[in-house]
Amino acid sequence: AATTTGSIAAKLILTAGCLVNGQLATNSTGVNFGNLDFGTSPATFDTLSATLVGSLGNGIFVRCSTGSTYSVQITSSSAKPTTVYGAETTQPRYLINATTATVGIAYTLYGSTNYTTPIANNTNLVSAGTPDPANGDNYPIYGRITGGGNNNVAIPAATYQDTINVAVNY
Repeated sequence: AATTTGSIAAKLILTAGCLVNGQLATNSTGVNFGNLDFGTSPATFDTLSATLVGSLGNGIFVRCSTGSTYSVQITSSSAKPTTVYGAETTQPRYLINATTATVGIAYTLYGSTNYTTPIANNTNLVSAGTPDPANGDNYPIYGRITGGGNNNVAIPAATYQDTINVAVNY
């Protein structure tokens, strides 16, 4: 009798990966990070605030492989329209009138509710609090509009919108 012996090569290659808002992030585009909804208000408002609400709650959640480094950044927003209502800060963004693209309302994004340090484009966001064991670091985003109509009837009543682009780099 004879015996033949040999081996089988078993192999697994794991690459660094991240979960973004609980979903596997694989060089994806078009990810829905949530909504920043200032609600419905009379055009005579003075100050309005909003909180980013995503699929896991307030803010963006990121959890990456142990030892991985990553950053979360806001990369762009709508361009400045010809006519702007509201106060422009050092990092203004613009909600654009859905029917008249030359009219907009200035707003600013912040990482905390003290509204003191605006979020700049292409700057790493700072995580808040203790990481969630399942969902990772939380990056809250708050929006604020100041210097609105305040009984000034000049602001056209309309729907105003913007698209805030986000990049998670890992």
